Amino acid sequence: MEPDGDPEARIRDLERPLADRAQSNELGTRPYEAPPTPPSDPYQYVPPPPDPYQGQPYGQYGSAYGTPQYTSPYYSAPQQVVRKRSATTALWLIPLVVGGIIVAGAVAIVLYFNNARPDTYSFDPSPPISGGGGPLDTPAPPVGIPTIDPEDQVITVEAGGSVSVSGVDKNQTIVCNGGTVNVSGVENTVEVQGSCGVVSVSGINNTVTVETAQTISASGFENRVTYLSGEPEISSSGPDNVVEQG
Repeated sequence: MEPDGDPEARIRDLERPLADRAQSNELGTRPYEAPPTPPSDPYQYVPPPPDPYQGQPYGQYGSAYGTPQYTSPYYSAPQQVVRKRSATTALWLIPLVVGGIIVAGAVAIVLYFNNARPDTYSFDPSPPISGGGGPLDTPAPPVGIPTIDPEDQVITVEAGGSVSVSGVDKNQTIVCNGGTVNVSGVENTVEVQGSCGVVSVSGINNTVTVETAQTISASGFENRVTYLSGEPEISSSGPDNVVEQG
């Protein structure tokens, strides 16, 4: 049988190189060949750089639970800019304050003099002296003109004329010589003397006394007309108006 045809011989032939290699390694005649190193992984894990903040103190809080003051290794900490007040602002404030004080003082003086009421008046009786050594100029004393209350005046109305009395709470005397008298307003008291042509009364709560008249008319509210003589033609309208002979 051929050696190639014997399986056992084939196995011995395959084992012979391995046995020779092991023997040479034991004898030191051939260095031991390590198995080839597998190729390195192109995506091999690279450890991260060390933490720059590791080992730093906690800052002003002194505790891990506070807010640490982190600083960047690449940028410096922000600096606080301190701005000084300009001296120009203080210079502008000085005249404003002084002006306000002056204005307040002026207003206070004006109010004081406006509200003040002089109780006494001084009068210098000595006459002025004229220049040049001449005689003294004695001023003439003022002449007092008495005023007359309009209610104390007596009004006269002639024939063809007319006079009117109005207002509130007046007292008036009228001398009538054939004229016309008109009375209106509120709570007026009028006395008509003489002989009148027409006496007309209106308004509210007026009291009129007529000596004599040809015609008497009353309108308005609560007016009272009293005639002393004659037989006048009377007309009355409005609530509570009275025309009667007295």
